[in-house]
Amino acid sequence: MKEINVSVAQFTPKLGDKQYNFERMVGAVVKAKEEQSELVVFPELYLTGYSIGRNLSTLAETINGTYMMKIRKLCKENEIYVVLSFPEDGQDGNYYISSALIDNQGEVLGVYRKVHLFDTEKNYFQPGSNFEVIDTPLGSIGMMICFDVEFPEISRALKLMGADFIVIVNANMHPYEVHHHIFARSRAMENEIPVIICNRLGTESELDFCGDSMVIDATGKIILSLKDKEKLQTVTLPIQQELDPKMSYTTNRRSELYGLLVDD
Repeated sequence: MKEINVSVAQFTPKLGDKQYNFERMVGAVVKAKEEQSELVVFPELYLTGYSIGRNLSTLAETINGTYMMKIRKLCKENEIYVVLSFPEDGQDGNYYISSALIDNQGEVLGVYRKVHLFDTEKNYFQPGSNFEVIDTPLGSIGMMICFDVEFPEISRALKLMGADFIVIVNANMHPYEVHHHIFARSRAMENEIPVIICNRLGTESELDFCGDSMVIDATGKIILSLKDKEKLQTVTLPIQQELDPKMSYTTNRRSELYGLLVDD
């Protein structure tokens, strides 16, 4: 059974303060490296904080932006993989809620743009139009962001695309904690795939972010739960673990009957 060490950084970013958020990232990455972690995951829009719509033009970055380059250097110096979410200037006239996978040499292996935008996000961001499974020495990583977890189609698609595990970055708030707790475990169980879901804490105006970051194995067992504690924690995640052969949900699908799922 293959295993990897992963770290979940359930932090409270400071709204609009990229330097502060970066400095906290440095401490987290160094600690994760000391704990022999191979991958560190941060919450949705961690680089800037969540409620940034009106300041997008000054806060958004490309993968070669000032702070993104600092983070890429940080990954290379510590020889560690990082999943970081940031407001992306798509250089196409649009902004996206994005999640970048940076490898242990500081290279951006892929960027996923959030497909399912939540509530007022639609006022400022464009939705992405592609699912992402990124091949790495750690395994093939499927990428999702927050509201995506509430749509079972995307995680099933990532599984069928060959993902070994799924990383979900979150900025989930009360009163929706129970939704993501149930959905994240369900996505793992119904696809027989491990899930890492990293949420944030803190408040921004009327938003109260609820934490409950988890690492879940392919059977739905929670092997790490941070609840409402602000911390970085490292855990060993089994990849390609032994599963119950009677289940095999993807093999037992009746895809010829599912056309109505894509009919308008």
